[in-house]
Amino acid sequence: MADVIARTERLILRRWAPGDLDLWLAHLNTADVRAYLGGVQPVDKVAEKFATLEQSWEDNGFSFLAVELREGGTFLGTCGIGRIVTECAPDDLRDAVQIGWQFRADQWGQGYATEAARAVLAFGFEQAGLDIIYSQTSSRNLASWGLMEKLGMKRRADLDYADPDYPPEDNPTIVYAIDREAWRAQAGEARDVA
Repeated sequence: MADVIARTERLILRRWAPGDLDLWLAHLNTADVRAYLGGVQPVDKVAEKFATLEQSWEDNGFSFLAVELREGGTFLGTCGIGRIVTECAPDDLRDAVQIGWQFRADQWGQGYATEAARAVLAFGFEQAGLDIIYSQTSSRNLASWGLMEKLGMKRRADLDYADPDYPPEDNPTIVYAIDREAWRAQAGEARDVA
């Protein structure tokens, strides 16, 4: 079994294991999931990206993780943090850390992305020692930026940019961010309510 990085009430977030690429291809490389991510990708391109995930862990001590149900082990998707390597991103974003997620379409609407993303933010600020975490999407992806706001992230319109790898309807890329202080304040409020 791959290393478990975080557990939540319903989820396990773990490093990738043999066989996970097939799960990614079957459940995440679909028209629904990739609707705002440049569309379905050729298998070799997905395999190349997939290979970089483990290298990112070795280089940075963090990466995007596999997300599965604690009960039964059903693969749900991916959530994690990684460096922003997009050449067209503004200087302030390049090499900064972003959080992102992709979940299989038949599992949408159950709160899994929110639950996983909260665990990833905790990991990023507590274990990885990050000061700020960004997130990016297109303005059409209402669910994604809605989740960013639910996580307490604030809009950073000053960092929006056009990305030629995406179609005109998905430009500009819009940016959100949360820093460690804001995250701690929010996490403290959540504990006070519980």
